[in-house]
Amino acid sequence: MVTHRSARPSWLAWDNYFVGVGGLILGLCLGTCAALIVGPGRNLAAIVLVVLAGLCLLPALLRAVVELSVWVRLAIVLVGFALLLPAILVSPYVRDWAAERWQQMWK
Repeated sequence: MVTHRSARPSWLAWDNYFVGVGGLILGLCLGTCAALIVGPGRNLAAIVLVVLAGLCLLPALLRAVVELSVWVRLAIVLVGFALLLPAILVSPYVRDWAAERWQQMWK
């Protein structure tokens, strides 16, 4: 029996936006509850709620960091391309260097 797997991620995948938004909402609710109950004799419960809020926020935070790193890498590549393009067009030494780097990247 052959099973076929879909390339489309499940809506329950950990990196899904639904999970991120749900984590943000749950974390906000737990953090608000912790802020409301803090006081003498209830500090331990508030600390536990803050830890739970942090655990709920973790998937959304990881998703945001990963997406920001992708945008930063894209910006670096575009700036590097814009800066090197005139040099590649003018200088044969830079063309040779760029060709060597390109070949090394694909080995």
